[in-house]
Amino acid sequence: MKYLGIDYGEKRVGIATSDVEGKVAFPKIVLENNADLIPAISEICQKEGVEAVVIGESKDYQGGDNKISPKIISFKRDLSTVVKLPISLEPEFMTSMQVEKTFGKTEMLDASAASIILQTFMDKEKARQEKKKLAEAELVGKTDKISYDDFKKVEIKIGKILSAEKIAGSDKLLKLSVDFAEGAPRQILSGISKYFSEPSALVGKKCAFVTNLEPKPLMGMESNGMILAVGGGDEPFSLFEVSDEIATGVKAK
Repeated sequence: MKYLGIDYGEKRVGIATSDVEGKVAFPKIVLENNADLIPAISEICQKEGVEAVVIGESKDYQGGDNKISPKIISFKRDLSTVVKLPISLEPEFMTSMQVEKTFGKTEMLDASAASIILQTFMDKEKARQEKKKLAEAELVGKTDKISYDDFKKVEIKIGKILSAEKIAGSDKLLKLSVDFAEGAPRQILSGISKYFSEPSALVGKKCAFVTNLEPKPLMGMESNGMILAVGGGDEPFSLFEVSDEIATGVKAK
């Protein structure tokens, strides 16, 4: 991202720009603080392909606002009405004096101060982005893995399908009646209709189901479990079936 940095002064305004990757800041020009200031900045932004603007937020010895702070805020507001880009404030303290002490008083002093402000902002932004990437990587690592204790919370049982029928008004759902040796069969709604043109083909099959999910309302009915399957879409589809030798209601281990 290419940035434009501004060191705002009551008489002169230093301008700096970054490379296209937003890594290194360079002094560019010093502008007079007059009626042509904002149009000139807008023109530079357009010619340079600037994507975001950073303005030095002048602070006093204690890090608080100083006498020029309200003028900087007013300038930022006026600039935002013309330059339709993200505009950020970067706290700075006597940047121009730091440049003068190091390089002496030159015509590009204010532009050099702007480059310091911009470089400080970009370095912080780089650190923020790296921290964000690390946090996202840690989050991915956490969500990819679950503990054995979490896995033990999932109850998987073998159920025998007693009946299967399409649901009026739905192209996806089948209503299954499944025996888990619990005294009464469960009603389970499953979005597998397109894989079985004849739902009756499911009757008698013993399959694996998740049986400790909270009941879920679908199409005005309650579904009390989830059948396990693989594939679908452009890939082959299959239920997790077991042989008749496996007893109904057995828990997977």
